[in-house]
Amino acid sequence: MSRARVVWHYTRARRRTFADRAALEAWQDRHLRRVLRLAPRRYAFYAGTTPRALADLPVVDKTDVLARFANLNVRGVGLDECLAAARSAERGRDFGTTLRGLSVGLSSGTTGRQTAFLTSAAERDRWAGEVLARTLPDGLLAGARVTLVLRAGGPLYESVDGGRVSFRFVDLALDEDRLLDEIRAADPTVLVAPPSVLVAVARAGLGLRPQRVLSVAEVLDPHDAAAVEDGLGVRVDQVYQAAEGFLGASCAHGRLHLAEDLVVVEREDVGDGRFVPVVTDLFRSSQAVLRRRVGDVLVPDEDPCPCGSPMLAVREIVGRSDDVLWLRRSGGAGSALGSFHPDFVRAAVLAVPEVDDFRVDQTAADALRLAVEPATAFDAARRSLERALADAGLAVPSVVPGEVEPRDPLVKRRRVRRDPAVLAGPR
Repeated sequence: MSRARVVWHYTRARRRTFADRAALEAWQDRHLRRVLRLAPRRYAFYAGTTPRALADLPVVDKTDVLARFANLNVRGVGLDECLAAARSAERGRDFGTTLRGLSVGLSSGTTGRQTAFLTSAAERDRWAGEVLARTLPDGLLAGARVTLVLRAGGPLYESVDGGRVSFRFVDLALDEDRLLDEIRAADPTVLVAPPSVLVAVARAGLGLRPQRVLSVAEVLDPHDAAAVEDGLGVRVDQVYQAAEGFLGASCAHGRLHLAEDLVVVEREDVGDGRFVPVVTDLFRSSQAVLRRRVGDVLVPDEDPCPCGSPMLAVREIVGRSDDVLWLRRSGGAGSALGSFHPDFVRAAVLAVPEVDDFRVDQTAADALRLAVEPATAFDAARRSLERALADAGLAVPSVVPGEVEPRDPLVKRRRVRRDPAVLAGPR
């Protein structure tokens, strides 16, 4: 990767500002015209089309990506080939794998079957520059010791290692004691990790004093954010990214903004003001990210941000749309179902002060399994959850006790989950 190119992208990103929403949309439109013009030449999936606007293209979800993977990347690489290479890299903890000149990454598989993503060297340089521009508290010249606690390292995270900014990758697969030892030894000024790791660091009393803490990979619950802030003495910000790419980051005021200078985000309404983002990347070319449904449920924050950015702020990433509970309505006829979002579940269960951690699984339209730590808090947590469901106009289901499963460090934590084999739920 080219350090000079990373710095060039960093500098451009730091200087890029928009006077208002109209200026931002003009920027998007200019780049979108190029994306639409080139899509039929780059990807077999769009061959023979002449899109003039985004609406001319279909919305693509994970099922489509799995089925048409080779037709949605510029090299025609098949999904099975990518998965085999990426899984081999994970087993060997060697993340420099490339196929036909493209680096291969592996999705977390939190919603079922895993998929892969492909990036070119130029795209990784752009990614590094854009992320650094948004996350280094005092900029490149001031320097930073960045520690990344992630399930996979590789060139994507090593673009500018050295000089005033150094990167240290800590393997999420390590046992907790060794993981904490490596974080302590790194003494980061910027700590990037999943919320579950950040909580462990905060509670371990490692004596760290980071200038910035960034949550990645998992949903950041307010409960966990408070624990981290109490333990480390610094606000927890977020970097929002997925297999679809870099989607957003917190500004200096702590509000998460979507990276609408890099992606166009269409809002697919799911009720209560919430939406599922449908993303089009304005600069990625190795793999098509055109009207890709991400599957997360976001709560927008429409109030102007003190930072002045016209890019949409997100109040909360609630969780996956697949994790919304669908339960029978109170007094409803037969199959009438109502939704109950994961953040409502978390608020109800964590309203019980004794609860440190929990897991809720929906196993049927009228059945939940609730696991809490400590187990002695089960009855209070069950009553709190039942009250919240009743207040939402839902029939109170059967709630049986379960166990909080041991954490697999390479699997994203999902505190609320609906079993798709039992209940698919309406779209």
